[in-house]
Amino acid sequence: MADKKEIQARAEALLAQGVGKSEVFRQLSGQGMKDSRLAAWLAARHDPQARAEMSLHVNILIGLMVLQALIVLAVGWQVSMWLGLALTSIPLLFAWGFRKPYAGAYTGYLFLSIVTVGRNVAQLFPITTGGLVGVALSIAMICYVFWIQRRIFPDMNFLGPMRKGSRFVFTT
Repeated sequence: MADKKEIQARAEALLAQGVGKSEVFRQLSGQGMKDSRLAAWLAARHDPQARAEMSLHVNILIGLMVLQALIVLAVGWQVSMWLGLALTSIPLLFAWGFRKPYAGAYTGYLFLSIVTVGRNVAQLFPITTGGLVGVALSIAMICYVFWIQRRIFPDMNFLGPMRKGSRFVFTT
């Protein structure tokens, strides 16, 4: 039985040789790392070609995160300087994760945004134009981030690796 780091190193070597993720999973499955963790690790590996093709959209997304950080800083600064600075770090960390590319940043952003949209919809009543615009922008941003995530990480589902029934499925 091999440990997690050894299995990941072997997977890296196989991927560098051009072996597909499905074959890497098949070869390394059951060798000391849970299959679900191995599948999640493989699914979180970005497609370099897709990342290059999506670079404009990733840059737009990063720009939107920086804009959001500036808005949060301006609003938070009104309450407390330290609160403004602390809250500003959240969108900046997401921007860093999008640039890296880090699958956890996309998943984390989607999860937090969906929770926030649910709260915003609950507070929407009485219905106002500003509230509707805010909810619409939030939903549009969630769709945009999910669209980018699906292109860069084609083997990721919303919260984990793609499955078909009980089997993990990879595009390569």
